[in-house]
Amino acid sequence: MVCTGNACRSPMAAAILQLRLAERGVDAQVTSAGTRPWSQGATEDAVAVMREHGLEISEHENRKLTRDMVQEADLVLGMTRDHVSIANARNPDARRRTFLVGELARLGAEVGPRSESEAVSTWVARAAAVRPLRRPLGRAMDEISDPAGQPIDVYRRTADELDARLTEIAGLLAGVPPPARRRPRGGPPEQRGSSRRR
Repeated sequence: MVCTGNACRSPMAAAILQLRLAERGVDAQVTSAGTRPWSQGATEDAVAVMREHGLEISEHENRKLTRDMVQEADLVLGMTRDHVSIANARNPDARRRTFLVGELARLGAEVGPRSESEAVSTWVARAAAVRPLRRPLGRAMDEISDPAGQPIDVYRRTADELDARLTEIAGLLAGVPPPARRRPRGGPPEQRGSSRRR
């Protein structure tokens, strides 16, 4: 998991994905790093929001993304297009296994879940193969915004968004098709979105 400071999004994402994979019987080690890491661990609001999810990240230590980290990872997930670009710059060979969180959830749903005998690397390569050619990785809609410096409710929305996308990814890696995404009933999109937690 890659973000900028390794203090908000990526440590929350790593904790969430580790949990969702374990719930589905997938044995994996999920770690996180930052392109420009802070030095004081996870932010207080990130810790508080993860505790609301039953997860503990208070002992998190910030780490800088290195070439070796990218090289050793079966899958690299970034929060923004800048993050995946930097990961690819660290190790250009990693392009076919580096995605935005939202991008992998979207492409994974397109190619379908990993089969029981399929290696993670093979499934990841299938997802990468359906990307448009000669275009930047991901779309703006795939990005996860930075909650740093924002009220705790922004952290909660970020955690909820991460949980939704990472639960889909965990299911796909475990071989479970994602549920069909249905639009909420009634009203135009901007009205439907107004009922989200503030």
